[in-house]
Amino acid sequence: MGLNVLVVDDSPFMRQSIKEVFRYMKIDSVIEAKNGMDAVRAFRKYKPALVTIDYEMPGLNGIETAAKIREMDKNVKMLIVTSIKSNMIAVKSGKIPQLGYITKPIDPIMVKNELAKLQ
Repeated sequence: MGLNVLVVDDSPFMRQSIKEVFRYMKIDSVIEAKNGMDAVRAFRKYKPALVTIDYEMPGLNGIETAAKIREMDKNVKMLIVTSIKSNMIAVKSGKIPQLGYITKPIDPIMVKNELAKLQ
């Protein structure tokens, strides 16, 4: 897959775990950000085609971060990643176009399925 991916999570362990999923998917170009503001700066600099965003982070949460990124690029695909299995998050994520929702722990099949929905 020829994607450039930005992984946003305040947990170094989770960022590494998500990067491993993308490595398995043969995606080597993975940029990391530890919070929402870092994500906005990294997005502006690298213009990735896909962004995974942790829902719960200090400062900007995942939905707020996604909204700021969406202002810069109306077409980028984004996935909210969370350990919270709640319909409310899915409803909130539905308010931002091309924003998917997956739960931790993530796996390649889950990512592929959600990306297919965003096509």
